[in-house]
Amino acid sequence: MKYEASLRENARIAQPAHPLDFVLLSTEQTFLRAGETLSMAVGQLNGLRADFARLDAALGPARNAQFAALTAATGAQITALAQEFSRSEEASRALRSAVSAMRSEVTDLMATIRAISIVKLQARIIGNMLTSSRQRVEAFTGGLTRMAAEAADLVAEVDEAMNEIAAATDAMDGEAAHLSQTLRELVLPNLAAIGASAAEVQSDQQRMADGNLALARRMEGIFTGVSHLILALQAGDSARQRFEHIRDLTSDSLEQAEGQPDLQSLLLEIGVGQTDATVRGLTGDLDDATRNFLDVQGNADAAIAVARGLYLGEAQRGGGALHAMVGRAEAVEAGLARCTEHLRLLASHAARVASHLEKIRHHEERMRRIEDLVRLFGLNAVIVCAKLGQEGRALQEISRQLRDLTQVSAAVFTRLHGRLELTQERASAIGAEAVSGLEQEMQRVAEGARSIREILREANEAHDETGHAFGKAGRILTASLETAAGLMSGYRRNLTSLQVFREQMVRRRTMLQGSAMTVEPGSAAGTLLASVRARYTVPDERRIHDAIVAAATCAGGSAAPAESPADPAPLDAQPLAGAGEESEVELDDIFF
Repeated sequence: MKYEASLRENARIAQPAHPLDFVLLSTEQTFLRAGETLSMAVGQLNGLRADFARLDAALGPARNAQFAALTAATGAQITALAQEFSRSEEASRALRSAVSAMRSEVTDLMATIRAISIVKLQARIIGNMLTSSRQRVEAFTGGLTRMAAEAADLVAEVDEAMNEIAAATDAMDGEAAHLSQTLRELVLPNLAAIGASAAEVQSDQQRMADGNLALARRMEGIFTGVSHLILALQAGDSARQRFEHIRDLTSDSLEQAEGQPDLQSLLLEIGVGQTDATVRGLTGDLDDATRNFLDVQGNADAAIAVARGLYLGEAQRGGGALHAMVGRAEAVEAGLARCTEHLRLLASHAARVASHLEKIRHHEERMRRIEDLVRLFGLNAVIVCAKLGQEGRALQEISRQLRDLTQVSAAVFTRLHGRLELTQERASAIGAEAVSGLEQEMQRVAEGARSIREILREANEAHDETGHAFGKAGRILTASLETAAGLMSGYRRNLTSLQVFREQMVRRRTMLQGSAMTVEPGSAAGTLLASVRARYTVPDERRIHDAIVAAATCAGGSAAPAESPADPAPLDAQPLAGAGEESEVELDDIFF
């Protein structure tokens, strides 16, 4: 099969211009990719530092002290909450007692008003039986009827208000019963359990904190090891520069020495020496890097094993008590929220009681006026009896009853006034003192339970997030180390291609017939060697160059290649020396 000329030309152009181009490309790509891979791992490790710092803050001494203070306060909170609730119950009982006493007085008031109504009927009957002074008696009975009607209306309004007060008081009792049940069955037991399990949870948290601290220190060592690996990979840049210098030496400089076999032989000898030294140094760096890779990999495996036990085993062992306390704190919050609602309803019912009591107070003026009217009509009855003479004797009993009712109504109204004031004071005490004090105490307990839950939630979330972050960082670190180690291993295999290049230089130098030469400053050979030496960037390159040049100019050219005094022979581990010299391949086919 024949190829077009353009295809052959493109294939020739596509091939490397120099045998070292492949090694240079491999060096640049290998060390660059390895460095980027490890840099990614360093980025993950840096992020892990922030996670460890957050976890340390969540489990640190300050948080532990706050948690201990909050859990230690649960005992005092239970006592204070129970005391405030007892005070609230006492205030409710006092209000119920006052309302009951007031109901009794209202009942007496109603009996008094009924008695007035009866007297009114008797007076009307007697008035109808009289034959004289009928008009005077009707005026008396008519006034008495109007007073009795007004008193009945008043009693009806007071009785209605008392019924509303009774309903509100019953509602208060119901809310107080719900409040008591929630406190005794949900809030107080969970508060006591929080205080009882605090030591166990603190022990679990301390174990988690110690484990994370130890793991963080271990990861700092791994971070340092990976950072050193990245610094060690900078040796690749030095090797790349040295390979570039060898390529320039065996291409441009060798071309400039065309027609000067002695100088070409010397340049080739320098090339062999520089190649051997570069590979030898690079091989040592690769050996060190391999050992470091193994060390870091071992440390990473150990850290991952520790993390597995910390974030899985420790979490499972200590998570029970921690999650149980979180549940108890949530139960306390939920119970107190229900208690707050019951307390709010209780306070609203107490406000209804106070409102209806105020309505009754507004009727006090009418009560006093009715009391005065009863007294007035008693006097009127006496006057009417006196004016009627013998006929007025029938009204004497009415007069006596009205006098008795005057005393009874005065006593009832006085007692009712006192009961009203006392009941209002106790209704006000429930809202201003008992309910307010219990509400404030419940708020303090709820804030404490919320703080406990937040501390535990923050610690649990930080622990879980650190576990996830460590898992991710561990996977990336392991993959990065494996990738970088694989790149180094592949690069080391690629270095075997230098064996052919070295053999080519050795064969070509052997074929050159060198002779004794003297390098004079300013001469073409001296200028070329000086320009070659000026390109070096590593002190070892200049040392090797000077040693080979000094040996060649003192001993003269020879048929066998001279070795650098500082570099007596290539390493056995590097198959770059001992090239066979029996090849008959044309030099132009071998080089360039």
